[in-house]
Amino acid sequence: MRYFQVNVRREPTEYGFMPTMELYLLEEGEKKRPIVLIVPGGGYTKVCVEADGEKTAMQYNAAGFHGAVLRYSVEPHYFPEPQRDLMSAIRILRENGDSWGIHKEQIAVIGFSAGGHLCASVSTLWYLAKEDVALYKPNAAILCYAILTARLNHCRDFLYGHVGKDEGKLKLASCDEQVSGYTPPTFLYGTFEDALANPENIIYYAEKLCKHGIPFECHILPKGGHGAPWCDGTIWAKPAGARDYNYIRLSVEWMRELFGLL
Repeated sequence: MRYFQVNVRREPTEYGFMPTMELYLLEEGEKKRPIVLIVPGGGYTKVCVEADGEKTAMQYNAAGFHGAVLRYSVEPHYFPEPQRDLMSAIRILRENGDSWGIHKEQIAVIGFSAGGHLCASVSTLWYLAKEDVALYKPNAAILCYAILTARLNHCRDFLYGHVGKDEGKLKLASCDEQVSGYTPPTFLYGTFEDALANPENIIYYAEKLCKHGIPFECHILPKGGHGAPWCDGTIWAKPAGARDYNYIRLSVEWMRELFGLL
């Protein structure tokens, strides 16, 4: 395996922060591999790499995918700075695909909680980039207990914390309202017990994907609060209760089918 870190921006932000991406690349073979770009959660106040980062990358590595982990801008940075970081990371992966052994049209993003919102917002807004639009497109999105709508009061309050009291930005950050024919195929995961990214929030997004003819797979399972079950480095997913939900494995099978790897 090759492990290294790259900067996502040319210069640090106005607050002196440099977004970075950690690469976990499997050894090169004759064929280029898909890559999963992991976007940890943290409520846009921090980036929970310890919970959602390397351990998740290791599991996708074990399934034959390259992995990467993004450390993106959080408070005092607000919308659209984190989105800019993720789009830049996707561009870097695509531009370096040949030398890094990455299939340029098999770049998936996976986000957890706020990271899921970040992946969804880039999935629905990437085509608004001002230049070289195709460089920024994720080919698949995996959204785990993500905030996806402003139709629910508690979700809207969360999004206000990300965009401020700017109704125009709130509309852009309301991912279900931005789904279009440009949105990539999407895998949705959540639990009935999650009080933040609750089932209605997920179903609203799935409804819009269906309306626009975007292929998706949706799992809403009964147990586990927000952020559970966590992944670790040795098994697919820790059980939230008596059952092992294996949402990482489900996403792997979905991507294999999507990318024609079965």
